[in-house]
Amino acid sequence: MYKIIAKVLSLRLKKVIGKIIDVRQSAFLEGRGLLDSVLVANKVLDEYKRKRKSCVFFKVDYEKAYDSVK
Repeated sequence: MYKIIAKVLSLRLKKVIGKIIDVRQSAFLEGRGLLDSVLVANKVLDEYKRKRKSCVFFKVDYEKAYDSVK
């Protein structure tokens, strides 16, 4: 019974999730993963290193951010 309810709710949520979550969000959307933004950041950093340009990066600890949600 719980599996059926969960499936129905997930299908309904799937229809509106794009309106709820911002387009800049890199996770919780179909086709996007939490590590997608990390891969993009790595590529940008490698490019700056290759061109020997200076840049500033800000690292966020995702694990701590998700651990603090209640």
